[in-house]
Amino acid sequence: MKKLFLACIFALIGAMGATAQEVTVQISLPKYCCSESDPIIEKTLAYERGVESFQINSITKSVLVTYNENKTNQDKIEKALAKAGFETEHHKANKRAIEHLPACCKNTAKGLDSGCSHSHEHTHSEGCNHDHNEE
Repeated sequence: MKKLFLACIFALIGAMGATAQEVTVQISLPKYCCSESDPIIEKTLAYERGVESFQINSITKSVLVTYNENKTNQDKIEKALAKAGFETEHHKANKRAIEHLPACCKNTAKGLDSGCSHSHEHTHSEGCNHDHNEE
C-alpha cells in the first residue's frame, strides 16, 4: 500500500513538472551603462527562483529572461534587478545598491552621465613584460 501511495505521489509530482510553462521576456534596463555591471546582473538572476536562463544585451540595454511562470513572474524579476541597483521600466533602482555599482555605471544610474565614454574591451596581461634576468 505504501509503495502504491508513493508511486502516486511521484506521478503527481512528475505531472506538475510537465505542466511548467517557460516564458521569455525582454526587460529594459534604461540606465544600463556597460558590461562592467554584468556580473551583478548575472548574480542577481542566477539566484532568482524560477529563472531558467538569461542573456544581457548591452546594445539594446536589456536582458532577455526565460523563467518558469509557476515559480516567478516578470514583476518579481524586475524587483530583484531594481533591488540590485538597476532601474527597469516598472521599478526604480535601489539607491543603496546603486552605490555598489562600478563608478561609471553608478553615475549613469544616478542620471549624472549618459553612459560610458570609454571602452571596457581590454585585456590585462600578467607580468610587466620586462626581462628581469638582465645583468
